[in-house]
Amino acid sequence: MDTSAFLSHVALQLQADFDANKRVMSFSEYLSLFQEFPRQQTRNAARYVFDCLQHYGTSQVSTTNGSMTRWTLFDAPWDDGRDRVVGQEGVQMALVRAVENLVRQRRVNKLILLHGPNGSAKSSILGCLARGIEAYSRLDIGAMYRFNWVFPSLKVSRKLGFGGQPDGDPLDTFAYLDDEKIDAQISGELSDHPLLLLPVKFRHELIHTALEAAGSSVDDALVSQALLEGELSPRNQVVAEKLFASYKGDLNKLLRHVQVERFFVSRRFRRAAVTVEPQTHVDAGVRQLTGDRSLSSLPAVLQSATLYEAFGDLVDANRGILEFNDLFKRPPETYKYLLATSEKSTVTLPNQILHLDVLMVASSNETYLEAYKAQSPDWPSLKGRLDLVRVPYLLDYTTEQLIYDDQVSRESLSKAVAPHATYVAALWAVLTRLRKPQTDLYPKELRGTIASLTPMQKAELYATGRAPHGLALEKVRALRSLLPDLWTESRADGYEGKVGASPREIKTVILNAAQRTDYAVVTPMAILDEITDLCGQTTVHPFLQMEPEGSYLKPLKFVSDVRERWLDIAIDELTQAVGLVTRDQYDLLFQRYLRHVSHQQRGEKLENPITGQFESADEVFMAEMEAHFSIGDDAAGFRQTLLGRIGAASQNGPVRGDDYRDLFPDLFDKLEGSYYEAQRPTVRKTASDALTWLAGDDDQISEADRKRVRATLKHLEDEFGYCVESAKEMISLLLSERLSD
Repeated sequence: MDTSAFLSHVALQLQADFDANKRVMSFSEYLSLFQEFPRQQTRNAARYVFDCLQHYGTSQVSTTNGSMTRWTLFDAPWDDGRDRVVGQEGVQMALVRAVENLVRQRRVNKLILLHGPNGSAKSSILGCLARGIEAYSRLDIGAMYRFNWVFPSLKVSRKLGFGGQPDGDPLDTFAYLDDEKIDAQISGELSDHPLLLLPVKFRHELIHTALEAAGSSVDDALVSQALLEGELSPRNQVVAEKLFASYKGDLNKLLRHVQVERFFVSRRFRRAAVTVEPQTHVDAGVRQLTGDRSLSSLPAVLQSATLYEAFGDLVDANRGILEFNDLFKRPPETYKYLLATSEKSTVTLPNQILHLDVLMVASSNETYLEAYKAQSPDWPSLKGRLDLVRVPYLLDYTTEQLIYDDQVSRESLSKAVAPHATYVAALWAVLTRLRKPQTDLYPKELRGTIASLTPMQKAELYATGRAPHGLALEKVRALRSLLPDLWTESRADGYEGKVGASPREIKTVILNAAQRTDYAVVTPMAILDEITDLCGQTTVHPFLQMEPEGSYLKPLKFVSDVRERWLDIAIDELTQAVGLVTRDQYDLLFQRYLRHVSHQQRGEKLENPITGQFESADEVFMAEMEAHFSIGDDAAGFRQTLLGRIGAASQNGPVRGDDYRDLFPDLFDKLEGSYYEAQRPTVRKTASDALTWLAGDDDQISEADRKRVRATLKHLEDEFGYCVESAKEMISLLLSERLSD
């Protein structure tokens, strides 16, 4: 590589980016930019965050609780989804609603507090929000500007810019001076908005005129009171007043010293995105600037002024987001100032009051929040200044599994991960979080049904909408209609999802399973063994210490429940790999049977999906199905009764494919039982031959059996992702527990 050419190319590109991004400009140039983009340049911190959320857009997510809006920002699209927030659409909506309320009020007068158990994604949500505005600030639509004061050297102006134009220099701004031509520069520690340099009266006129020219208004643009009525920060105000007096009221000469610069949100450099960890000091302070070469080079009129510099987390976060991590872990005296700051956006320092433009957010563990509520006399006052957003653990195991799938895909585990390893981890975690329903909250006719829900049935209901097997269709529909109430059921001791295994603990389980020497890959059994070990740590994990509620809150019992559920899935996969009928295919078989019956009853022909020809209903196929149902000789009566039940059920809504199991549970039991018993010897023989093959003893089986085994293992690999080791474990367990003689 020609390094000189490479560096020249990089330099040219960076220069072009610098110019294109308008990194530095005069105040006059900024006013031109403002008039071109008035809505973009009249945003306070809350509006900036809200616009960022809208920029990334939304999508609709289908859940058993209905369609929900998901904000794409929480998918971290700027970083290929790294550290995205999985699920929590309800929390996202509550957070966005709280931000939008602040935008519509045109002032930030509340602190948004996310509260929930450890590991429920509070910090992830707020971290994603901060990373989102960081990425947004680098886009043209997210451009933000602040200003510095620039004082030229004697080479530029004999009088340091005072008393007239610099001799022999046509410049009307000092914004573009090279460093060697500058004696002093003062930056604004609060990143003041450049428009605050204009007096309120003229600022109003400029904003109104620019917005009207853009087809908008102050009300439509929701321009904040901070920009309409606010003032410069104390230090900038002192500098402006001194310069204005020195120039005898000539604003143009004052503005020559203004250098407007674009700035970017940066979490690393604590610029407009600051996270405050629990600490023992207040989050802002003030100190007098001491003399150095730069300050001693200021004009005499400023050298005589006492300049103070504000500092601290509140100052660094201005014009952006300030996050208080684990707010109530701090000593109470360190956040009493938030009573005023969160309502008025001001903080009182020893010799000045700072007016802030910052969106304040916080997170809190439930334990610390409850302790503060119980012990602090300030809670009633603080509560009115908080917007509380609850962040529970996930209760849908299919969504919970995505957390661990993300971990597996992004971390270099020492072993391969077998199918369903993350499934069993997610299902067990969700089971530990579920609580026994409070039946008195529901209609009398459904209380018995709800009271009989087991943890596994409730988990399935939340994740898939599948009701317990054997319920009448009317009750299934009624139960599904109550899902929103079950999700949000209020309890004397909190809410469902407040206790249980944390995703952090499950991630550790997966990492530990990868280190086990007794498993060649991370299999479901390796995960369940680690979970069993976790259940023994009762002094470490509070959820293991809770008193059981009937069949609920029994973490160790859930290990065996999950194991059985996993074996149900495994036997279906093996059966399908062998080429036989599985659970899903029973549904298709039954629906096919119904089509033939309905056409036969109406005397109509139906289309053959293979030939495309219209043919009479297949009497042989219907008879084969009815043999499984053991209906006797009255096939015609059975068929009429079948269609009659479907017709009656359709009076309360259309009957879909998923409803047939609920409408005819006895028929499905007979169908599956009959097929299972007929297929079981074939599955057992293939499984046994497969273990022989995997052990290297293939000479003990026939060529036909070897061919069937190879096809079965190929299907397990291609369709379900089983490697040799994971297939061996799965087949061995099924032979001993589900396929034994």
